Amino acid sequence: MSGDMKSTRARDWEPRFEDRILFRTGLVCIGAFRCDQHHASFPESAPIENYCFWFPRTPVVIEPEHEKPFVANANIATFYHRAQTYRRQAVGDYGDYSDWFGFDKDLLRDALRERRPAIDEEPERLFPTSHRAVDAPTYLFQRQLFELVRAGHEADPFELEEAVVLLLDRILDHGGGAAPGPTPPFEKHRAMVADAELLLSRRFSEALSLNTIADHVGSSVFHLCRTFRRLAGTTLHQYRTSLRLRASLERVADSRDTLTTVAVDLGFASHSHFTSAFRREFGQLPSVFRATRGQMARN
Repeated sequence: MSGDMKSTRARDWEPRFEDRILFRTGLVCIGAFRCDQHHASFPESAPIENYCFWFPRTPVVIEPEHEKPFVANANIATFYHRAQTYRRQAVGDYGDYSDWFGFDKDLLRDALRERRPAIDEEPERLFPTSHRAVDAPTYLFQRQLFELVRAGHEADPFELEEAVVLLLDRILDHGGGAAPGPTPPFEKHRAMVADAELLLSRRFSEALSLNTIADHVGSSVFHLCRTFRRLAGTTLHQYRTSLRLRASLERVADSRDTLTTVAVDLGFASHSHFTSAFRREFGQLPSVFRATRGQMARN
């Protein structure tokens, strides 16, 4: 009987193939690729649809077109151009299980331009290398970002976009090519950050996109995110969230609005999203703050 059961399971088993996008905007996307070595698609890839880099979870030998094969494993990131194909070879019993992050071509070009001023002379092949070693903090950061999206946790698309841009910056800093070219005058950077701060101060409750903010300050998305983080000491999303939460204190304490109403009015996706952010910022729930405000006033 046990032999019959084993043969039935063997016949029922199908090699796994999955290439799924978990998050997508006009700027970035996050995906999961899972291909068992016995699947028909394993030996040769289909054309890549995005400019992207992949973080392998399992080891596999990758042979890009016109390049020498290399071992792709969890210590590296692999870089692919749109429409590129490559061949795979199995390593032991493993298939190709990878998480990947894709980018709008203009966003990627802007990110590379600071490191390779001649990037505009290279219309299609933007990455200078097929793979690059990744340090532990960067690997952990991408895995946390991927797991946040995979698990379906509530997250602001603005926050996810900016996090992927930050990941791109980290990856390129670990070997995106030549050293950065000359930087614009510091005062120009400061003025751009101040313009972004002013816009967010006026419209922090609105669902502004990174593209909208970048257009307003006359910058590319990548340059804005990078410069804002370096000069303001925080991300655009964190800056906006802090403005929302500090504005919420008055609403929570002094109005009769429900916390859901306060959350939605200030731009949060839901009551739970607002509550989680409030607790991270102030160390207590908004309901606790509301309940104790009268006691605090009497004291």
